[in-house]
Amino acid sequence: MKLLNSFYAVILMLLSIRVFSIKKNFKNKRIAIVGAADSVFDEKNGDFIDSFDIVIRINKAALVWEKEKSDYLGSKFTYLYHSFYENSYSGGGPINFGEFEDLGVKKIIHPNSDFKGLRTHLNFYKRHLKLKKTYVFPPVLYKKIIKDLVGFQPTVGFSAIYSVLNSDFKELYLTGFTFFKSPYVPGYRDEFRDKKANEEHIKKQGIHHPDKEFEIFKMLLQRSKNRRIILDSRLEKLIE
Repeated sequence: MKLLNSFYAVILMLLSIRVFSIKKNFKNKRIAIVGAADSVFDEKNGDFIDSFDIVIRINKAALVWEKEKSDYLGSKFTYLYHSFYENSYSGGGPINFGEFEDLGVKKIIHPNSDFKGLRTHLNFYKRHLKLKKTYVFPPVLYKKIIKDLVGFQPTVGFSAIYSVLNSDFKELYLTGFTFFKSPYVPGYRDEFRDKKANEEHIKKQGIHHPDKEFEIFKMLLQRSKNRRIILDSRLEKLIE
């Protein structure tokens, strides 16, 4: 039975998986990316977030979103960037297609398109055994991210930012990103809301490099030909 399920999962994945076209989806679009840092609650920018053509959210965002907080978070979900890890200790969280569709999520995107990422994707289909369309980054783009990060695996939030900054977008708004220099929003990963505990967790994992991501992010901002990039107040201060 296990072997049969594995074979069935391979078929489902081959029929379902698509490469996410950065050029097609982001060209001339106003895009907001909402991260999981507590800075998202500094200002009531919910209506501003919802005014964008595309609103990208990360991992557990759909699971912790509450209508009562929409003044800060907004309520629009267009794309969900997800690690495709659904265990209790990872940053991804369960993928609930019905719930995500109710929130308006149009595409679930897994940035990691190398061998390890595709294996994670396959395990996702083994768990769900459903014909559900999902997306991965173009391999060329993912290799470019890995090269810039000198071999470290990008966080899902950084992958979202990187993909948009490497597209021909019309306008970009970033909120809820402090590159792990502040806690997560309550309910997202409460076991790592303590900054020091989160730093120890990242160090123990040894796969991410937040400081390097911040360095690359600042470089991408400087190189971007698009001047219509808006940062929330906390991120603006970090850049300064």
